[in-house]
Amino acid sequence: MRRRQGSKRAALFAAEAAYADSVLRTALGDYKSAVAALDRALDFSPIYAPAIFTLGTVKYQRGNRTEGRRLFESLLSLPRNTPDLCQIIDEAGTFLIQMHAYKDGLDLYRAAVSKFPRFVAFYQGVGCCAGHRGYYDEAVAASRRAVQIEPSNQRFMNDLGWSLLEAGDLHKAEQTLTKAVSMDPSDELARENLRFCRAKLSPALRRKRNVKPPGEKI
Repeated sequence: MRRRQGSKRAALFAAEAAYADSVLRTALGDYKSAVAALDRALDFSPIYAPAIFTLGTVKYQRGNRTEGRRLFESLLSLPRNTPDLCQIIDEAGTFLIQMHAYKDGLDLYRAAVSKFPRFVAFYQGVGCCAGHRGYYDEAVAASRRAVQIEPSNQRFMNDLGWSLLEAGDLHKAEQTLTKAVSMDPSDELARENLRFCRAKLSPALRRKRNVKPPGEKI
């Protein structure tokens, strides 16, 4: 048993060393060697999450979306006690958002929410990707869940307000964004979202005022 544990520690140490080498090679601009070092890291330890994530980003950037997606999805199969696993999965989702790969991002975040329902950043990821995909009800539900978990988080409140705006619920969006601004008046994004919401709300209010009750002469 001790020999097996020692073997695992040695494999992990070797994977960490190979990963560190890949970081150095990347900094030097030697991308071919950097990728080779990532492959070595996974040869030593196939469940070494940082190498899985980094190699996944490389595959996406090189146009091999299928392999990149497979690598990112494999993160969800790692043991729950994997160091920094949730943060690494969230980094993968953030990378997909930055790549505008919203479908892959949504699939990843949906699966992550199912496995780690208390990790609030995953709901934020679902809300972002669902909104970009036009699934506004799902975006609102996810953003609302994030606020329920962390009601004092101003960014989540702002995200909920934006999701409500995209869903067409302008009155609730205004209320929520007003609260987001009050939580942090220096947040320019929240203030801009509120201005945008009110600009859309004003014509709707004017139309509502111009509607005559039934039977009233125009």
